[in-house]
Amino acid sequence: MGTLTRPAIAFVNPSVGFSDRRKSKPIGLAYIMAYLEKSGFPSSGFDFGDSEDDAVELAAHYGLDRFDVVGFSVYNESFRAAIAMAEWIKNRRPECLIVLGGPHATAVHEHILRRYSCVDVVVRREGEEAMLDLVRGLGADADGGVDDRVGLTGIKGTTWRAPDGAGLLVNEDRDFVPDLDQIPFPDAEFTSHSGYPDLTYYDEVQGRLKAALTICSSRSCPYNCSFCGVLTIGRKYRSREAERVVAELLHFRARHGVNYEHVYFSDANFFVSPTRALEVAEALYEADPQVTFSFGTRVNQILKAAEVLPRLKECGLRFIELGIESASEPVLERLAKHVKPEVNVAAVRLLKRLGIEISLDFIMLDPATTLPDVRANLEFLREAGFYDYVPHDHLYTALVLYEGTPIRDFYARRFGVVFDPDDLPSPFTLFELPEVQRFSDTLRAFRKRWQDRIDDALAQGELALASMADGSDGSDGSDGSDGSDGSGGLDGSEGSGLSRESHARLQLDVVSLRHAPNLFMERLLEDAEAGFPRLDQVGGAGGGLDALLPRLGHDHVHLHDLIERTEAAAREAGFAQAPGAAAPHGRD
Repeated sequence: MGTLTRPAIAFVNPSVGFSDRRKSKPIGLAYIMAYLEKSGFPSSGFDFGDSEDDAVELAAHYGLDRFDVVGFSVYNESFRAAIAMAEWIKNRRPECLIVLGGPHATAVHEHILRRYSCVDVVVRREGEEAMLDLVRGLGADADGGVDDRVGLTGIKGTTWRAPDGAGLLVNEDRDFVPDLDQIPFPDAEFTSHSGYPDLTYYDEVQGRLKAALTICSSRSCPYNCSFCGVLTIGRKYRSREAERVVAELLHFRARHGVNYEHVYFSDANFFVSPTRALEVAEALYEADPQVTFSFGTRVNQILKAAEVLPRLKECGLRFIELGIESASEPVLERLAKHVKPEVNVAAVRLLKRLGIEISLDFIMLDPATTLPDVRANLEFLREAGFYDYVPHDHLYTALVLYEGTPIRDFYARRFGVVFDPDDLPSPFTLFELPEVQRFSDTLRAFRKRWQDRIDDALAQGELALASMADGSDGSDGSDGSDGSDGSGGLDGSEGSGLSRESHARLQLDVVSLRHAPNLFMERLLEDAEAGFPRLDQVGGAGGGLDALLPRLGHDHVHLHDLIERTEAAAREAGFAQAPGAAAPHGRD
């Protein structure tokens, strides 16, 4: 037996094919890297998740062929980029062990190994323990080198191509990690040519911007939503102790030298156990009363544990990412939510009554959507008070059919097709009804033409109004009033460069901009229900779209004019900002 060696290991988060402005470190890979590091196997991380560059060029630029083991975490969107990188590495370094893991690899592990000779092994479900067994096996015999793998092919939770080429070796599933508190904090660094923006949260209660940290305090979810990729990894829910959650916050404060004061819980379902959720909240509050937090959960859990919510708010709960998904009962049935539309309404009303902000998870369209389904969604958004909700992403969402989910199988049977396991079909090309297809196409055209301009104008207008309200315009309130509204003046306009009339108009224009996409969508739906007479009347590129634009503001102006007027008012107030900057309305 030779001496123990440590293979050179890399973990890669491949590109999903577009830039994501909300980019954060891939926490799943970070956990695996930290787990290996604890056992004496350091690794290098590469995060290309938001890159639009060619996958092979990225692999070459960062020298991914210099490693003995390269592991890819893959989703449907990133699978082809991962394969392109893997093929390039294999061609240059055939002895490199290529490992795929993650939801997509778990779902189609046998298909991957049959179709792609560049992939050596798939690690199914959770990756920490299986990856440790792999790298230990590779380093066990220095004389054997990394090409001596016969003893590795029996590792639980892995799928291999048989050494003799005759079929596959699908090993038994590995038990889930029972005690998440034994896994080290995800303290791993990644090389990324785009970097990571500072994660922040604007706390409207305390009136200041806070440095924020993402923490995962549990794994999986016990529910069976038909569209959720969590099902691929497994439904066994496990959670961490409150003390370890606090310890992670304090660890990264010290590690990064940043006083993190807001925690975004990235759990698939933080509120599975309200008792444990309260323990975590109270532990955070005891450690630092300035810390606020947010999490995601289901509507029915909100109602079942309503008595816990006031105490959570006292401990710093600011908003809940609420999985509403749809206001249409047929759609909710297809999604296997097992709730009625009235449950959605009741949960929203409860949170609004308690003053807890809602972050909206919504699926506006799915392949079988009808116009009445869309009507139900729009009526819900209006009646539940989401007309002022930003960002407007929820208006444009469509169901994605991820590999391994029941909803993908449902639509494969419904359409009588076999989806290629390598492909993620565009959700905007699968609509059964032509009127829904045209509705979606027109809505996407509006988004492409107007949404970025609306976002930029809103950001500038809201920044100007927020700055006036908190007195950062330099006004000391010495206008003959006592400044008792806390705004530096009677209405916040003193010292801002805006007259009271202009300030009031800016407020109205900002509200109108918030409403603009909703109003357009309502007009589009009315036209669709009538057979698209207005869309057809004008015709031409962009002409039909213009016919549906609502007139906005107190004087009912064109959307273009409203945008320009808002931006001009922000400039006049001295608070214009660069396009694309975040507005101070809460979550960034």
